[in-house]
Amino acid sequence: MKTSPQDKELLPKKYRIEECIDNLKRHEYRIVLKEIPRIIGKGMSTFYNYRDISIDDQLDIPYKTVRKLEILFGLEYGELETKKTAGKHYTEIVEAHRKRQ
Repeated sequence: MKTSPQDKELLPKKYRIEECIDNLKRHEYRIVLKEIPRIIGKGMSTFYNYRDISIDDQLDIPYKTVRKLEILFGLEYGELETKKTAGKHYTEIVEAHRKRQ
């Protein structure tokens, strides 16, 4: 089921970019906003698109760009995401496979 553009605006964002920007002081905000495209190596419109990615979107930001933004905003690894990525360690998969045999 597709969501309308109006509904999409109400969904939580996949990344905390907007929150990080909102925490900047006014003079910092202007400087950082101008520098972000240079820092991440993308255009301003691409950066705005990154800010607007909803939590249920298939779109994603490249890993290196996410790390650059985390470093820029003083975040630890993985803190830019609003929803943590979960998965199994390869040893769990191997162990489950062995038990099935």
